[in-house]
Amino acid sequence: MEFLLIEEVPTILKQVIFNFFKLCDLTPREIRAGVWQVQINEELMKELDGWRAQARLLQFTFDQKLAESYGADLICIGSYRLNSILEVIQKQGIFTHLHISHNVFHEPNIRKKVLNELGSENRVYVVNESQMHGQYLQLKILARTISLEKKESIHTLNVNLSSGEVLKFAISPHLIEPGKGRVTDIRKRKCSFKKAFSNAVDYLIKTPQFADPGWTEKAWETFEQEKSKLRSFFNETDEDDIYSLKVKELKNKYAPKLQIDIMRSAVLFTPLFFYKLILIKPSGQEQSRNVLYDPISNAYELN
Repeated sequence: MEFLLIEEVPTILKQVIFNFFKLCDLTPREIRAGVWQVQINEELMKELDGWRAQARLLQFTFDQKLAESYGADLICIGSYRLNSILEVIQKQGIFTHLHISHNVFHEPNIRKKVLNELGSENRVYVVNESQMHGQYLQLKILARTISLEKKESIHTLNVNLSSGEVLKFAISPHLIEPGKGRVTDIRKRKCSFKKAFSNAVDYLIKTPQFADPGWTEKAWETFEQEKSKLRSFFNETDEDDIYSLKVKELKNKYAPKLQIDIMRSAVLFTPLFFYKLILIKPSGQEQSRNVLYDPISNAYELN
């Protein structure tokens, strides 16, 4: 197998490797030009090489000739050591926390919008305003359609953990910050993670990409053609049991399938604006009203 030489290895690949060791609180030492070594404990080695691995001094290089000369692990596109490191990276942060700051939204504009929703005929006074946090489950989903060919696509969906509704639009990544931040007064969620995932899947399979039967029809047509050929062959025999078994094998081979896997998930804490209001009708009657506004989904809750 031919590997890429060091000058062909993208600089970003080296950055990924050294950042990986830095996050593991390890510092590789360059023992000779182009060859590094790092002491790795047993726990990390088991993650890299399986349950039989033990702690070791790992030598690695990005140059094929140096790898052959010094017996160092080669890290380049397609190499075992690169793949083992990337697999460990992919396992990290499968579930995490994210947040969007209230400062992203201009509160006076939010207040004006809320008051306008209550109608121009009424006089409305804000008695109290406070900030809360809602919760969304953000899912990065890998969807595979398997028929006569396999296609993969990645989808990011956000599910409101209070209502269970799936947002019909994407949340701009530049609004999102890592971690929980200074999140306080969190609204209690009413939707479980399991239900949220189920709602996300239901939403996904109804999108045009998957709802269109075109990707399944050709596969079923091929299945029926092969089944017909099989029936013609077995018409000359009495082996119905074998025929049934072969039909099952054909169905397993040609039947269209949709596989859905979670690549990443996060609880996304989002800003909520709560207003306690006094509403005065044209008749002079006063009412106390509470409004909870979610600027992410542009949804109101009035009581």
